[in-house]
Order: sequence, then C-alpha cells, then structure tokens
Amino acid sequence: MSWSLGETGALAQKAVRGSGFPWGLAEEAATAVTWLQARNLPGVMILCSYLSRHSTIGTKDGDSSPACPIALGCAISDGAVNLPDGTGECRDLGMVHSPALLLGVLQSHLDGPYWLRARGTEFRRLATIEDLWDAGLMATTVHCEIRRDQTLQVEKSLATQSRVSDQYQCCIDQLTALAHRTYAPATSQSRLSGAGAGLNDND
Repeated sequence: MSWSLGETGALAQKAVRGSGFPWGLAEEAATAVTWLQARNLPGVMILCSYLSRHSTIGTKDGDSSPACPIALGCAISDGAVNLPDGTGECRDLGMVHSPALLLGVLQSHLDGPYWLRARGTEFRRLATIEDLWDAGLMATTVHCEIRRDQTLQVEKSLATQSRVSDQYQCCIDQLTALAHRTYAPATSQSRLSGAGAGLNDND
C-alpha cells in the first residue's frame, strides 16, 4: 500500500495537532513533511521520530532547551529571527530538535539562497538522505547554522516522488494513532443528528 502526498500531509497535520501543537504549527509541519517526501527524503520518518520523543512540546521549554524545528522555522519565516544579509554570512540558530524538519519548513517559505547545516560540518547541496546525514541534519538534536549563499540549497523544482511507499507503514500507523486524539468520541446525540448510522445500525 502507498499514500499520496495529500493523504500524507493531512495525516501529518492531524498527528501534530494530536501531539499538542496548535493548528498553525501542525499545518507547517504537514507542508514540511510533504516537501521532504516529494524529494524522496524521509519526512514521515523524521516527523514520527520527533513526535514520539516530544509529543507535548510545541515551543522551547527554556533558554537551555533545544528549539522545536517547526516553531523555529515559522519564527524565521515570519521575520522574528533575523537571517544573514550578506553572501557567505552565517547565523547561529542554537540547538534544534530534528533539524531535517526545520529544513522542510524553511524551504517551503524562503525564496533566498540559504543553506542549513549542523555546526562543524560543511555546507552542501541537500538532495539525498546521505546528504542529510553528512550535513548532520538527521541527528536527534544538533547545533544548527544557516548561511546566505549564491545558490539554492535544494532546488525547488526537484520533485521526484508523488506517493509515500509502504516502507513507512510503521510510521503511518504511529501518526494515525496520534491523529485519533483529534477525533471527538461518538455520542447518542451526535448519532441522532446524523453522524454514523444513528441508533438503529442494522447493516
């Protein structure tokens, strides 16, 4: 079985919401996941891993806590975090959970040529899972830096996958369980008002 990017994004959004994040951040996370998956990068796995460790964290717990990649990405795209202006300039983003998710959020918003890396690694073009590992972005928590450069980090036209394969079945199952937290339980009143088969279910 496989899932379309639309189905995957909708599930990711509900799973993030079910983990305690506000709807706005859930929408951004869904966009990041589908952006990564479309480029054959494991967005579903990365989100599943992040939510399994931080299912109740929506923002930073404090100055010493690693940042939520979704909240940080939104803060950067909203201008709350200043980006480097000059070519070759770096900006320290501090410790970040699941930085590959941050990459997905940023790439869906930023038009400028910005590169992301784990501090101590080389800035590089990110097009494969091996590139993410080499740039330190597949780590659980990493100290990130962002730099303005002449070329885009990931080509926005690079989209090779339209579906999510069954190799992510376990992650899909976990996201589905989290998504179920957003569903309201059925009641007699809701069934009488048209939800489900009513009180006389004789199928």
